Amino acid sequence: MRTKADYIGKAVPSLAAKLMGVGYTGTGGFMNRFRPTTLALCFSLLCSFQAVADDPPPTPEDLERMAAIEAFTKRQIEANYGEKFKQAAEEFNVPVEILMGVSFAQTRHEHLVWPDGETVSPHNGMPRPYGIMSLWDNEFFGHSLIEGAKLIGKTPEELKKDPLQNMRGAAALLRKIYDENEKPNYAKENSLESWKYAIVKYSGIPEPDLSHQHAFDVYDFLSQGYDDYGIKLPFVPELELDEMWAETKRIKEEERKKNEEKWRAEGLMDDTPVEEIQGADGMWHAVSATNQEAIAALRNPKAKSTPEPVVAANTTTGQSNWIIGLGILALAAVALVFLMSGKKKQGK
Repeated sequence: MRTKADYIGKAVPSLAAKLMGVGYTGTGGFMNRFRPTTLALCFSLLCSFQAVADDPPPTPEDLERMAAIEAFTKRQIEANYGEKFKQAAEEFNVPVEILMGVSFAQTRHEHLVWPDGETVSPHNGMPRPYGIMSLWDNEFFGHSLIEGAKLIGKTPEELKKDPLQNMRGAAALLRKIYDENEKPNYAKENSLESWKYAIVKYSGIPEPDLSHQHAFDVYDFLSQGYDDYGIKLPFVPELELDEMWAETKRIKEEERKKNEEKWRAEGLMDDTPVEEIQGADGMWHAVSATNQEAIAALRNPKAKSTPEPVVAANTTTGQSNWIIGLGILALAAVALVFLMSGKKKQGK
C-alpha cells in the first residue's frame, strides 16, 4: 500500500524543477535558466511536505473532542456570562472580580445542571453542586442554595436553572457573609484581599486547610487571568498575596500537625515525621521527611537515579530524514546548474 510519503516523494522533484526554472532539453541537457529568488520558496515547500508526512490525520476521537470544544466555546460566548456577573455584582455591592473568581475556581464558569432528583454523583457519591456558582444543598458542604434563594426571594429550583439567579443568590450570600465576619488583618479596607474569609466560609469546605487553600486559589487565578474557550476571567496583577499565602501555609501546617496527632492516637500513623514539599509542578505534597529520594524527585523530577530507558526509533523519523535528504540533493543540483551556467558564459 502506498503511503502519503510515496506520493510526496514523486511530487517533490518535479515541483522543485518547475519552481527553480530547471527543465530538460532534447537530449537531456539542463536548460540554462536559474531563478535564485525561488530557492527559499522551494526549501519552504520541502519543509511543509515533511510536516504533512509526519502529522497523522485526526482520529474519530480527536474530531469528537474538537467538536465538543467548539460547541462549548459557542455556548459560553452566547451565554454572555460577563454581563450577568457584572449585573449581580453591582446589585449586591460585591466586587465583580470576586464573584467571577469564585465561579472560575468552582465551575470554570459552567452552569452545572443535573437530572431531576440527582443529588449525588452516581460514580463516587460526591454531593452535586448547583449552577455556575456551585451552590450546595447537603449536610457536608452546607445549604448555600437554600440560603441564597431566600436572600433574593427566589426558589431553589430557579437558582438551579437560571444562571443569573444563581449568581444573584451567590452574590447576596457573599455580601452577607462579608458583612457579618471579620476581615484579614493584612488586607486593606474594602480591598479584594479583604474578601478571603468570606470566600472561605462561602465554599462550605469544613476542613480549614482545604478551605483556605481554595480561597487562595481564587486569588491566584485572578492574578493570572484567563481568556479561552469563551471563558473570561479578569487579570488583576496588583493583588498582594504574600501575607495571604503565609497565612494559608500556617493554617495548613497547623491542620497537618493536628491530623498527625489524631492519627497517631488512633494507631493509624507511626512516628515518622511528615514534611510538606512543594514540587516542581507547583503543587504541595506530603511525604515522609526521611524519604530523601521522594523529596529530591519532587523538587527535581528530571534527576533520576536510574538510567533513562532506551526508546525505539520512530519509523516516521526515517521518512522525515529521507525528505530532508531529498531537499539537500535538490539544492545541490541547483548549485551545480548555476556553476555550469557560469562556466559556459566564461567560455564564450
